[in-house]
Amino acid sequence: MWGDGAHYAQPGSFGDIGNLVLRRDGEVIGESGWPSGVFEVPAQDSAYELEQNVEKTGGPAKVWQRSTSVRPVWAFHSKLDEHVYSQGLGILFPRYALPEDGLKTLPAANGLRIGLFATGHAGYAPAPLTSARLSYSYDDGATWTEAAISHQGDSWSAVVDHAGAVGRQVTLRAELTDAHGSSVTQTVTRAYDVR
Repeated sequence: MWGDGAHYAQPGSFGDIGNLVLRRDGEVIGESGWPSGVFEVPAQDSAYELEQNVEKTGGPAKVWQRSTSVRPVWAFHSKLDEHVYSQGLGILFPRYALPEDGLKTLPAANGLRIGLFATGHAGYAPAPLTSARLSYSYDDGATWTEAAISHQGDSWSAVVDHAGAVGRQVTLRAELTDAHGSSVTQTVTRAYDVR
């Protein structure tokens, strides 16, 4: 459910475990014991929260070295539009422009810029982002460092500092909101390593 231009994580692939929970106005209306599922969304105007937990598992060879766990929480509004045959839900998928080397590693340097943007679920065209935050952690999310954010027009980016962090694994947490009010908070465990 995330990508950096060359690499994409997709739920439900070989080796994925997890769950999916849909809430309508704070009440659970759908659950799945897998990281995928199909739920009916009622016609009434409501606020929704969809939470997905995906964990990559592998055999003794530890097939998955990066993005070993991904947890997005989406928030959006939906109501039936009788004038359209099919309508998309306001779900944002975070995308990152990482200065990585093809092996999902970044240099141990300060001032590294990560571009932040979002695409939409099928049938949903995201509005421009109105806010973006990025935090990073070296201890699987026990403690966080918030990255400095800048934006010019519709372009958003975060600056991370990794000097002195050679060999560390980095967990990312992105929080994005678009002008339609749809938002996502996504945590990616071991999104990349520092070389």
